[in-house]
Formats: sequence, structure tokens, C-alpha cells
Amino acid sequence: MKAYEKRTKKDLLAHPLAVELQNCNSPCAILAILHQQIQGLDQSGSSSDRWTKWLGPTVNVLHMLSETLGEGVSLVSFKS
Repeated sequence: MKAYEKRTKKDLLAHPLAVELQNCNSPCAILAILHQQIQGLDQSGSSSDRWTKWLGPTVNVLHMLSETLGEGVSLVSFKS
């Protein structure tokens, strides 16, 4: 995260989406926020279906890995 910030001069943790995701405590909560973001990008629905097909499984796998690795490492929520 620090390398990204140094390179881009942008703090990802300060982004409004990151703030919303930090408050999520389940894959369903994360998916709800991401679905809202997708719908905002494409009103036609054609490409949003494409995103939705892989989004759920991806979030679920990342959440499982995060739980398996324990509290010290988090892939789904941003913890410093």
C-alpha cells in the first residue's frame, strides 16, 4: 500500500469505496457495495452481467482465504 501511495501520490485507504469496504463484515456486504458500483458504471446492464458472473465467486474465495490466514493478514478488508 505504501509503495502504491508513493508511486501514485494517492492514498487508497482514503478513497470513499475503501472506507465503505472497511465496514463490511461479510462477503454479502462486500458484494452489495460492489454491485452498486457496477450498476453505476453501466446503466444498460449488458456489461454489468459480465462483471457479476465472476464477482461473487472472487469475493467468496478472497474472504475464505482471509479467514483461513487469520487476523494478521486480510485480503478482503484493509487493515494496517
